[in-house]
Amino acid sequence: MTSRLPPKIVVIGAGVNGLACAVCIQKSCPEAQVQVVAETFSPHTTSDGSAGFWRPFVSNQQDAELLLNLCQTTHGYLSDLASSPLAGDVGVQMLSGYQLSADLTESHEDHIVKSVVKGWRTLIPEELARFPMAKSGYFYTSVQVDVTQYLQWLMKKFLENGGSVCSRKVSSLSEFAGQCDLVINCCGLGGKDLLKDDQVTPTRGQVWRVHAPWIKHFYMFKPNPGLQSTYVLPGVSNIVVGGTIEPGNWRTDVNEEDSISIWKRAQELLPQIARATPIRAWAGLRPSRTALRLEPEVLESDGKKLKVIHNYGHGGSGVTLHWGCAIEVTKLALESLDSPTASIQQIKSRL
Repeated sequence: MTSRLPPKIVVIGAGVNGLACAVCIQKSCPEAQVQVVAETFSPHTTSDGSAGFWRPFVSNQQDAELLLNLCQTTHGYLSDLASSPLAGDVGVQMLSGYQLSADLTESHEDHIVKSVVKGWRTLIPEELARFPMAKSGYFYTSVQVDVTQYLQWLMKKFLENGGSVCSRKVSSLSEFAGQCDLVINCCGLGGKDLLKDDQVTPTRGQVWRVHAPWIKHFYMFKPNPGLQSTYVLPGVSNIVVGGTIEPGNWRTDVNEEDSISIWKRAQELLPQIARATPIRAWAGLRPSRTALRLEPEVLESDGKKLKVIHNYGHGGSGVTLHWGCAIEVTKLALESLDSPTASIQQIKSRL
């Protein structure tokens, strides 16, 4: 009997979704030769600019059952890490705080958060009175991760598991036809050009990072329609203050007017942040899509078939969905490679 050669798997993208998929696949299929191919690596990815706070920001066109599953899986995984001896290495912590709104309605995202997080409760009038701009509000505990530290941890695990990296731009998936058994496509915003996917669009976001160690809770405020949301999210090493949501804007330079507006709104929400020490301002592009694309596809180039699993279009929910997506991608990968799936549960418990 001829022994099977180890499968060759290429993961496109080195952000939080790409590295999570790479590590997850290694744990499930340790004999696989996995390579991460990307033009940009940490600390220069879009993921590095993320606040790292677990909360979904999603399209109404996303499948509700799938979305809830991805959110629950990722929240459980990060919560377990935050309660483990690895928390300091990963840069993950449990974080409690206030979610506020200028109206009385609950969004689709609110319903998801309410069903997943710990300690969700409605603010009593005395608490709400502290925030004159808000008509409703909630308090709950979620998870926050220092994404740059987390990416470094994932990369370390990936390399220790025998993975390799290649720094280059991918212009076409056909480059991999006949070169590997499977491509995991976590190209993010690159899907617009790489796949000619017109559903992919940038959503510009700008934030401040500041030093204010006396702020221990998160604060998020959703204003009336047409206005920008404001948030203050304490991290392991600094506090992220935002933000902007600008669909279709490709600019990644810091806009001074946005910087002034964000800081003004943050002080209106939380006066005690006024004495914070600014570290830097940052702007980046969320890889938005009408709905997350998480599915297999078989392409053909010059008579050669190429198996692909797409995992892109996470928008502002890359961290919130990443481990759930990695689990689903790994299941699809094992099916594609005709490998046993028994080790999926081991992944959830061992990492």
